[in-house]
Amino acid sequence: MKILWLQGIRSGFVWGLLSILGAAVLSYLTAQSCESIITLQRETAPRVNIEGLNYRPVKSIKVGLVLSGGGARGLAHIGVLKALEEHRIPVDLIVGTSIGSVIGGFYAAGYSADQIIQIVHNIDWENLFTDETYRTNLFVSQKNIPRRHVVQLRFDGFIPYIPTSISQGQKVLQILYSRLLKANFQAANNFDNLKIPFRAVATDLLSGRRVVLNSGDLAEAMNASMAVPLLFAPVEWADMLLVDGGITDNLPVDVARDLGAEFIIAVDATSPLRERHEIRAPWEIADQVTTIMMSGPTEERRQEADVLIVPDLGNQKSGDFSNIDSIIQKGYQAAMDKLDAIRRNLRQRRKNLWGENRYLGLAARVHFEGIPDSIHRTLQKRFRTREGDHIYRLDVLSDLRLLDQTGLFQDVRVCVKGTPGERMFVFQGTLFPRVQQVQLMDGQEIPDSLRQRVIQTALQRPFNIQRFLEAVEDIRNTLIEEGYTLFSIEGIQYLPERKELVVRFNPGTISRIEIIGNRRTRRSIILREFPLKAGDVFKGDAAVQGIQNIYSTGLFDRVSVNVEKDDGGNVLIIKVKEKHYLLMRLGAHASLERKSDAFLEFLEDNLFGQSIKMSLMGIIGEYRREAELSLYTIRIFNTLLTSRLRLYYRERVDQYFRDFELQGTYKIIRRGINFSIGQQIQRLGLISAELRMEGVSTLSAIPEFRHSRTLHLRSLVIRSVVDKRDRLPFPNSGIYNRWFWESGSSRLLLSSTSYTRIFLGLEGYYPISKHFNYHPFVFAGSGDVTVPFTEYFGFGGQFLFPGLYEREKLGRQFLLTGIELRYRFPFRLPETFLFFKYAVGGSWERPDDRIRRSDFLHSISSTLAVNTLLGPIQFTVSRLVNHRTMVYFTIGFDF
Repeated sequence: MKILWLQGIRSGFVWGLLSILGAAVLSYLTAQSCESIITLQRETAPRVNIEGLNYRPVKSIKVGLVLSGGGARGLAHIGVLKALEEHRIPVDLIVGTSIGSVIGGFYAAGYSADQIIQIVHNIDWENLFTDETYRTNLFVSQKNIPRRHVVQLRFDGFIPYIPTSISQGQKVLQILYSRLLKANFQAANNFDNLKIPFRAVATDLLSGRRVVLNSGDLAEAMNASMAVPLLFAPVEWADMLLVDGGITDNLPVDVARDLGAEFIIAVDATSPLRERHEIRAPWEIADQVTTIMMSGPTEERRQEADVLIVPDLGNQKSGDFSNIDSIIQKGYQAAMDKLDAIRRNLRQRRKNLWGENRYLGLAARVHFEGIPDSIHRTLQKRFRTREGDHIYRLDVLSDLRLLDQTGLFQDVRVCVKGTPGERMFVFQGTLFPRVQQVQLMDGQEIPDSLRQRVIQTALQRPFNIQRFLEAVEDIRNTLIEEGYTLFSIEGIQYLPERKELVVRFNPGTISRIEIIGNRRTRRSIILREFPLKAGDVFKGDAAVQGIQNIYSTGLFDRVSVNVEKDDGGNVLIIKVKEKHYLLMRLGAHASLERKSDAFLEFLEDNLFGQSIKMSLMGIIGEYRREAELSLYTIRIFNTLLTSRLRLYYRERVDQYFRDFELQGTYKIIRRGINFSIGQQIQRLGLISAELRMEGVSTLSAIPEFRHSRTLHLRSLVIRSVVDKRDRLPFPNSGIYNRWFWESGSSRLLLSSTSYTRIFLGLEGYYPISKHFNYHPFVFAGSGDVTVPFTEYFGFGGQFLFPGLYEREKLGRQFLLTGIELRYRFPFRLPETFLFFKYAVGGSWERPDDRIRRSDFLHSISSTLAVNTLLGPIQFTVSRLVNHRTMVYFTIGFDF
């Protein structure tokens, strides 16, 4: 026992002595001044500035991604982005040319690679050059004026205006604008404020210089960068005319380098030269010239990239968008092949950024100052600076980054003391100051739950700047998703004397509206189509709808909207490019039954800048002659009222049948004036009142024809139309329902005869699948015994009732119904259809005639139709059951 007791005394003495010596060493080391201080390099400015708090994020290697042009080949960029995204390769800057600016712009705006894939699949690439307004965006009064011309020529004064391109680019602009609206306005027209800083490269036609776009309307910048000459019109930008950036620089690596990118990944999807047989159209020649011009500079740019990715696209054509997934996959594979090289280069550059990884010494002691124990304990297992270990500089920097990433510190550093054989590492942290009050200003739209989350996060101790900024960002993102597109964080301020955080929001109220480019069109015509007014909170969906509404007037080649800051307010700028409003139109139509006819029309499309249209049209053909002067307006002032005035002369010759036997022909001549005014029900329907005053003469040499006479008809018509068909000709979906009630009064209107008639027409187009569509229809009409022959209902002809000639069946009463099944062939150029149709109908001369089953005729027909630039070409074979077989052929638009 005594021995054990003495051993215990010795042991206690030894440990006590060691403790005293250790404390002495610690005291000595602590008292020493720092031999060196290790800190993290920080950015010069934070992405979100908090006035009163010193906070800057840690500097990292700036990775630049450069995306080339190449048309459809450029879709490979999406695959590259997907690979980088999956393997967490950071992208800090994107520079794009042509299609590269489109893909890169979407990614910079915050879209993921998968979301961009979805976008490109939803774009109708085949109709990208068609700027026609979607029919569903038109008022019914506009839908009643379908396309009927083959040739249209606009005049600039008295000089014919030759378009500079196939398309003005409005469809492309709207595709981009509708998807980039939120990002564009949140960036406040500064591309550095996007989720990833971005540059689009274009070419100025006037100077021939390369232009690097860093601010302005993001969608318009991307549009300008891909404006291929002859295909798309140049984009007016300040005093420049911008076209495809590939003309001057198809792989702008130097732009990324000049913007501070320290590591550049370039993706080259440039098109190879076309073969001889591939150069036919003017734009194909222009594309070949562009490819030749950029081949030399592009090769030089390739050498400047740190890592070059060239997808193996073989003979993929720049204009072939039929195999999107295959192109994307090839881009993905090319990026995966370069992944090791990218990682290796990044590791080396990070080492260069952090400095030499020199040996610091053996860690005798690791001490923490200003760092809460809870943080130390949480990170302890991940720390590389441990007592008893040999420590290198990168170990310390790694631990400093861990501390910084907690979001609790304004600054962290390490004080290194002692000698290499016995080092003390003192981790020193400066916590953010405490917050005792939080004030959210101008945020009435903020839900209470999000408001409370921000306040509670700010009041947590210690204050965590990352969690606080995430909570504030959640407010912004939530309100943007709810449609408050301009809602933004105006500023964050810390008031140290009150320990208060003040967050100022901007709800995005429109201070005023300016219009640019309306040299002739009145401001009121544009503003009445735009649903947002000064004083309203800006809503993105409403702005997109406003663009569609303004473009749907048919007065402009291009329409765009942007928002600029001025004196703290949001100035909404509507930019329009006016068309030339004097037009000449030519059209022609031919058929086996009605032979041929043609028309010539002169149209003033925007009279007095009030969107009033004046038309003078003449038609001449084998069986018809017409002349018409019309004056009409789609909307009267700011109302949904519409009106039309027509003065006309019409001759029409029809065949006269009895019991399916041709008796001869008769002619109806009409001279008159027609005025209508109606109320439009948004863009779905129209209810109108119409006054018709007409002199009508019926002439025929047929002895049995008992309807030859001249009448002066005066009638009042009440008409209703609901038209939701998505396109003409060959609708895919939608209904077309209409009815009218007409009364001619000899007493009130001084008509030669009093009569009343009513008509009902119901049609619907319903898709069964991608290629099949069915079209049921019902038509009925009824008139009293005084309805004159010229106002009889009639049916027959290739489109209404195959098996009969046009207006072969006539009567004061009629009923017709049927169904049509349509198949669209899988190829698109040209668009080709096959129809099968069954119809049954009958007519009666008097309203008191007995309706018998034998009165009804049955028609079965099949039609092959091709949709061409000259109009539909349709060949029909029909069978009128128990009577005759007929063949029809027509080419051209109806008019």
